[in-house]
Amino acid sequence: MRRRLPLLNQLRAFEAAARAQSFTKAADELFVTHAAVSRHVRELEDWLGTPLFVRTGRGVVLTDAGKRYAARLTPIFDAIAEATRDAMIEGDSSHLTVAPDGAFASRWLVPRLGKFNAAHPDIELDVSPGEYISDFYSGEDDIAVRYGAGNWPEVEAELLCEARMFPVCAPDLIRDNPPEKPDDLSNFTLLHENSRQWWADWLRAAGCKNADLAWAGPLFQNYLAIQAAEAGQGFALADQIVATDALLSGRLVRPFDIEIREDEGYWLVWGKGLKLNAAGLAFRQWLVAEMRKTNAAYDKLKA
Repeated sequence: MRRRLPLLNQLRAFEAAARAQSFTKAADELFVTHAAVSRHVRELEDWLGTPLFVRTGRGVVLTDAGKRYAARLTPIFDAIAEATRDAMIEGDSSHLTVAPDGAFASRWLVPRLGKFNAAHPDIELDVSPGEYISDFYSGEDDIAVRYGAGNWPEVEAELLCEARMFPVCAPDLIRDNPPEKPDDLSNFTLLHENSRQWWADWLRAAGCKNADLAWAGPLFQNYLAIQAAEAGQGFALADQIVATDALLSGRLVRPFDIEIREDEGYWLVWGKGLKLNAAGLAFRQWLVAEMRKTNAAYDKLKA
């Protein structure tokens, strides 16, 4: 007999919202927006022909029908999750080779890997930083994290986080002579990473009159410009992923509120046509959650 079922995304959104008693918390759990959860729940209510939540000024409250529905759905989702875990064990889920780029690895990933290891003691990680896309078909690497536009050939690319670029420097550098406007950067050394174009883009967005500033100053490869900035050698451009920890600790400061969004970001990549194993799926889920925390910490700093 043909089963009459609503869409799975609608059920997942409702079950998570019912369990958390919050659309916002459900959105965080499912890695979607609050609006997406609200839409899925509304569509499910329309499909069922009955309200599942009462919307109040302070949030949502389950109706009696919603309580009964959630009480039956949650054990079903728990059983599906358990069956999935059992099935994943059948595959090669104990080893994962990750190839992050150098800046991401040293400034963000490595300080957090203890959390992943604690949450997944059964997974053996092999972290091998590199600057070029791996040959995933040789078995050398399983997945990689790269910064760019995500248009590399022969790979699957999933955007993890967009980058927001802004100037940073050591606090001692500006303690006695803080710049009040972007044009005041002419009194300091600009440190360039890989390309001088990034500074040109930021200075233009900041309305700087002296655009020639972008073409002076030393050029560093990879993340060395940020290290030079921490050493007090000048101003570097950084994004919120590689800089937030240093901003929180006080090793770097952010003198200007102006930031630019490049058409680039951090991507999880793996071989085109290949499937992530259980360890890869677990790492991806952890990575997305940790990046969400970093972005939230950066937004709080800005506020």
